[in-house]
Amino acid sequence: MRVPMQRGFAIRAARRVAVTAAATLLMLPVAASADTGDIIAPQHNPPTANDGWQAGTCKTDLPECTPETQAQFYTQAAGHPNVGLTQFIVKNEPYLGLPGTQQPVGVLKTLRVELPVGLSVNPQATQRCELASFQAEQCAVSAPGSLVGTSAVTAAEFGVPVGPLDGLTKVPVYNLVPKEGQPARFGFRILSNEVFLEADVDWSGDYHEGFTIAVPESPIGKILKNRLVFNGRAGNGTFLTLPSTCFDPAQPGFEHVYSTLLRADSKENPNPTFPAGSSFFEATLPPGVKPTGCDKVPFEPTTAVDPGTQQVDSPSGPQVEVKVPFEESGTAIANSNVKDAVVTLPRGMGLNPAAAPGLEMCSDEQFGKGTRNPVGCPGGSKIGTASIETPPLPAGSLTGTVYLGKQLNRDPQSGDLYRIFLNAVSTRYGVDVRLIGNVKADPLTGQLTTVFKDNPQVPFTSVKVDFDDGKGLLTSPPTCGPNAATHAMTAWSGTPDGGPQEGGFTLSSAPGGGPCAKTMGERPFAPGFDAQPKSNQVKAFTPFVASLNRPQGQQELKGVDLVLPEGATAKLKGVPYCPPETIAKTEQRSGQAEKKNAACPNDSRVGTVSVRAGTGGTPLKIEGDAYLAGRYKGAPVSLVVVTPAVAGPFDLGNVVVRVPLFLDPETAQIHPRTNDIPDVFGGAKLDIRSVFVNVNRKDFTLNGTNCRKEATAGTIAGGGADPLNPAAFSAFKVSAPSRGTGCRKLKFRPKLNIRLFGKTQRAKHPKLRAVLKARGQDANIRKASVALPHALFLDQASLATVCTRVQFAAEKCPKRSIYGKARAFTPLLGKPLEGPVYLRSSNNTLPDMVAHLEGQVDIDLVGRIDSFRGGIRTTFGRVPDVPVSKFVLTLPGGKKGLLVNSTNLCAKPVKAIIRMKAQNGKKLNRKPKLRTPCGVKGKGKRANRG
Repeated sequence: MRVPMQRGFAIRAARRVAVTAAATLLMLPVAASADTGDIIAPQHNPPTANDGWQAGTCKTDLPECTPETQAQFYTQAAGHPNVGLTQFIVKNEPYLGLPGTQQPVGVLKTLRVELPVGLSVNPQATQRCELASFQAEQCAVSAPGSLVGTSAVTAAEFGVPVGPLDGLTKVPVYNLVPKEGQPARFGFRILSNEVFLEADVDWSGDYHEGFTIAVPESPIGKILKNRLVFNGRAGNGTFLTLPSTCFDPAQPGFEHVYSTLLRADSKENPNPTFPAGSSFFEATLPPGVKPTGCDKVPFEPTTAVDPGTQQVDSPSGPQVEVKVPFEESGTAIANSNVKDAVVTLPRGMGLNPAAAPGLEMCSDEQFGKGTRNPVGCPGGSKIGTASIETPPLPAGSLTGTVYLGKQLNRDPQSGDLYRIFLNAVSTRYGVDVRLIGNVKADPLTGQLTTVFKDNPQVPFTSVKVDFDDGKGLLTSPPTCGPNAATHAMTAWSGTPDGGPQEGGFTLSSAPGGGPCAKTMGERPFAPGFDAQPKSNQVKAFTPFVASLNRPQGQQELKGVDLVLPEGATAKLKGVPYCPPETIAKTEQRSGQAEKKNAACPNDSRVGTVSVRAGTGGTPLKIEGDAYLAGRYKGAPVSLVVVTPAVAGPFDLGNVVVRVPLFLDPETAQIHPRTNDIPDVFGGAKLDIRSVFVNVNRKDFTLNGTNCRKEATAGTIAGGGADPLNPAAFSAFKVSAPSRGTGCRKLKFRPKLNIRLFGKTQRAKHPKLRAVLKARGQDANIRKASVALPHALFLDQASLATVCTRVQFAAEKCPKRSIYGKARAFTPLLGKPLEGPVYLRSSNNTLPDMVAHLEGQVDIDLVGRIDSFRGGIRTTFGRVPDVPVSKFVLTLPGGKKGLLVNSTNLCAKPVKAIIRMKAQNGKKLNRKPKLRTPCGVKGKGKRANRG
């Protein structure tokens, strides 16, 4: 049984006051003065041997231990005193007014004694005598070890005190078998009268112990005085144990921590609500006496975890046990009681999302800590069982249930997101323990630390929590181990946690069989992958779907680095971005709020996401949405995936993953790349098993016009040796093949017109403008070659200023390397792309011509310049497979001209050779005349006009 524990003469007045630094009111009134109904003699200040109420723990009671014999007081914290005593004196007056006589002012009816918080009475330390033997006065024979003390009664008969010296009223006190619902019971007899000390525990408050005594009328007169002396080392030596704290009673706030209280009721002035409303008398520590020796109090707790499985990365219903040894030899000092119990599970043993469906939460009101209301937690909140072993109760007495406590916030480190309620009950002994544990979850690793703070000052040797195996609330660690739990307990004595750390448990197999991984880096990683348009029809709008599957027991999914097939693109025109401030807001919202009304505008929504998370056969399925967003981490556009993390009764907020969508500037291939896939969210270990992305916005994703064998290919990143360090990630190559259909049905009839402006004479620099127009229903261009007639060639002087590749990549090309401009119109974008045309260094004889097109996305159209049939030719050998309705290229003339005339362009018509090839393989060859500013014969126009 667990009772307030601490040194002698203790009170109870401001009961748990200072141990937590916040004073709490006693369960009983803290300062009441005796009224006219008080029957106990008055107290003195300082206390004396004549006080009406005295209590304390002493080294000896020979001579009698009183408030005035300070040297006899026993003050060792957590020690076992030789003597524990209480004494009361009834207020008296002369009998019939005769001098020298004593007559109590009333007849005692009921006494109530409140022991100090932390003072532990251990009825298990000795034998117990059966009630029948006690009533037959046979305890000394049937249970001699049940003798725990003596009671000395002094009564008045016609004004003459009759006391213990007569040998009749000093009687043995026995430890009796308690009644149903009692933690302890003690009894003694005065002649034919039975007197019982009926024990109880204040389990709805600070767990101090109290005794209620119904006082029989003395057969030899009215009671004047009673002195009850317990043998503190009865039985195995641990019958009495002082509190393990050393608060200084001289300091404000601690004056009453070690006091013992008495309430008395008389037959003349009965209190129908006794002990409620009764005044109390307080026996305090004498001045100068205070608890000592906290530095000598041992504290050696241990922690052990049984994972409940032998498989790594699997559902786990662990059993966690904290033990604190209790000294039983009778010669040493007991271990300190635990103030704060702090247990950290092995890293990698985290909360399992798959367990959330079907769970319910218990509110604080339903649990009723601090009340005597029945626990009203719903059945769905039961997550395990609990048992507590405490020296004052027989083994197996305190058992009960562990409930899932109500979520109070979304901060996993606060301990108020995840809470457990522990209720261990002994109906037989009338004790109901209710404790609240705050589970702090590391937001990065998911490692769990459970804190039971400000535990009652009672001794326990074991607290065991056994989580339900069938619910699989946790996931076992990912490696064989050893996987060690740790603890950091706080002792009421202030003694450092000296207990050894448990060595840790080991696991033996992987899910589905085979050996487990010994290290994080040794874990397998071979995720499943697929990525396909829903339809392979070329030049068709169709949803694009991608899926990742991670087998249980493998490394965490951490990232993707993929390149989509050429031609797989999207129509961004008319799709607004989800604003950055909205994205930030989404990360702060509750999941329920997001499910009810999404923060990102619906016009930005481009698809859906489905995630399965958790270990076991039925992973948790949560769904979200994908939105289009702007530039992110250097990518021109991005996807924002918002998944409300609502699982069963938990609302963890929203998992927001932003995936940058890079674009190959020469092929326009989409390149999603991120290492931001979370493996822990809200402190829960996600154990993502699959991710399914469906980009299904109407008329958004578009297939190209080629029917070549293509693939979405790249790597999937796994957690590797350290899921927190991208440098330690592993990479698994993946490729999902795809191939378009229906290419032959596409026609290919683009039109390219080239026109020259300016001077047409030899050695002059004309301006050139090329305009390409394509039909929307045709195949896209793959390759385009334009060979100019030998009448035009590159001005060698222009080649002196060429942008290097390094400069081009750094976007630091010299202005003089710009030789034109270009614009491209596409139905996929709301505005055309436009930008300068550079001459860029190459591995060929002549530099490349590069049109750097900028806008919502950036494209580099690279043309190789070489000589052909005496002229120059520019070949754009890899045109992106995207629809372009119009492309305009302008090369200026005059002093900045790139081209120079080798002859008079008006002397005769000049032709270009145009060769184009479609993405579907069809070709188009033409030799059109170049339009020049030359006049027509007979019309009187000048040849060099323009």
